[in-house]
Amino acid sequence: MMKRAFPAFVVLAALAAGAAVLAGPLGPAPQPGQDKESRSEFYVSRVVSSEGVKDAKEVLGKPDGRYAEIAPGGRMTLLMERPMLPSAVFDDGTVVSTGETDFGLEGWFIAAEANQAAQYAWMPLFSGKSPGGFRVTSQDMIRGTPEGSPGVHLIRISNNGTKTLLLDAVVGYGR
Repeated sequence: MMKRAFPAFVVLAALAAGAAVLAGPLGPAPQPGQDKESRSEFYVSRVVSSEGVKDAKEVLGKPDGRYAEIAPGGRMTLLMERPMLPSAVFDDGTVVSTGETDFGLEGWFIAAEANQAAQYAWMPLFSGKSPGGFRVTSQDMIRGTPEGSPGVHLIRISNNGTKTLLLDAVVGYGR
């Protein structure tokens, strides 16, 4: 009797393992917007510098419908409340804006080799999955990102277009 029960158990265990493999290590893919509901949000705490910007302080804090106006060719450097850390699955942040959509987005990254003094450089941030969303690193780069990465505290937004960019807020998402 035991000999017959064992093969049935093995078959059931194999089917369960196969279903787990098909679902992936994290289960099914997240639905749009799902990542924002389960992750903490943080915002711009200070405008470090601005050129060609009217009402720069309107970008501070949560989105509130009040806008900093970045003229064509203008730019802002913003300090986030916390560092934006790379996520392997979700967007790392969102630019909340209206008007011009042709803008550049960069982060102030550590660019030094290991065992050298810290050197920083502006590097582009990548488009995310959601409207206005962005990633701190591309999928190819994230494999080499150490778990203890300091992330990005400073971001720079440049209006590369011909119309005014109305910037309400920048939202960062915690891990």
